[in-house]
Amino acid sequence: MESKKLFLSFFLFKSRINKKGLSPIYLRITIDGKRETIATGVFIDANYWDETKGIITENTPLAINQNHLLNSLKGKITGIYTELLNTGVEITTSAITKRLNAKNTENITLLGATRQHNAYVKKRIGQETTQATYVKYETLRTKLEGYIAKEYSRKDPLLSELTPKFIVHFELYLKTHEKIGHNTAIKYIQFLKRIINYSIANEWLKTNPFNSYRCKFKVVSREYLNIEEINTIQSKEISIKRLSEIRDIFIFSCYTGLAYADVKKLVIEEIVLGVDKNLWIQTFRSKTKTRVPVPLLPQALAIIQSYQEWRKEAHTNRVFPVPSNQKVNSYLKEIADLCGIKKKLTFHIARHSFATSVTLSNGVPIKTVSKLLGHTNIKTTQHYAKVLDVKLANDMNNLRDKFT
Repeated sequence: MESKKLFLSFFLFKSRINKKGLSPIYLRITIDGKRETIATGVFIDANYWDETKGIITENTPLAINQNHLLNSLKGKITGIYTELLNTGVEITTSAITKRLNAKNTENITLLGATRQHNAYVKKRIGQETTQATYVKYETLRTKLEGYIAKEYSRKDPLLSELTPKFIVHFELYLKTHEKIGHNTAIKYIQFLKRIINYSIANEWLKTNPFNSYRCKFKVVSREYLNIEEINTIQSKEISIKRLSEIRDIFIFSCYTGLAYADVKKLVIEEIVLGVDKNLWIQTFRSKTKTRVPVPLLPQALAIIQSYQEWRKEAHTNRVFPVPSNQKVNSYLKEIADLCGIKKKLTFHIARHSFATSVTLSNGVPIKTVSKLLGHTNIKTTQHYAKVLDVKLANDMNNLRDKFT
């Protein structure tokens, strides 16, 4: 096969200037009159560019390093050209750039892969994921940066350098340096595992460092309100409008099991007639996108009806006026004080209370509760069943009566 001549030349894209006033250098690859340009990732002051020689003329350590990078890129492409010659395949500009990109993946770093993964997640907000999930991945990135800066002499290790030891030490760093609890630390480790899986899917990494690493959540008792505490909050006279509204929304969640994000986005069109000809909530969980069918108990339906005038005045189809999660939890602390509730009241406790005091403790089967909560795994629901000593006592008392 007749060899095709390779021509390489650098040029400065002067009209494309970044915020720092620097212009990018590109490399033009020419074979048989066909051209392809690739970004070098190098930006410089246009005053220090020699167009004829294709080099940076500034005499600084940074400029010397940048010239070295440009020469290195040239050398890589020349090497690829030689490889293609030896294999006897057709040599084209696209064949060279394709092989160059494949080689570049060998130099992808952990933080570089994390940034690319997070950009991928960001594009899917509102479709497959949420803003809250994206923020968690970004928080993981900052924690990785802190760990790498503390434990490594270089700024960013290569993906290929990751080992189970790195993961174990990162978990330890989260617990000791960041003072993060076990389950939260494991959640960050799970997010890191997803980034590694993303890297493997993109063929940036061949060996999975998680293959020999195991992480488990510790079972914790979930705080919830008993039915007497729910009734205390529900019947409390509250004259402050902002607090009474949050009280209503909280009690609504106690009788429906909806999470904060799902109550906030709930619209009146999602209140429909169910299979039993009674009113149901038919919605999808923001977190998992799973369908959540919830038959409305009288307490929840009464609260919806009490906001009919508000919806009319506000010209909205939203069921409730729900402020930010931060404000809701702040107001719930005030409500707890007013009602003499000693437990730390957060909106998520309403969901726990629905699972325990309203459903499981009243004999609703755990599979039904799991469906009502929109859980994708019944193991998640089983955490609630472990705290129902009252239900156990009642069941055993009923059994005892049969033997007496």
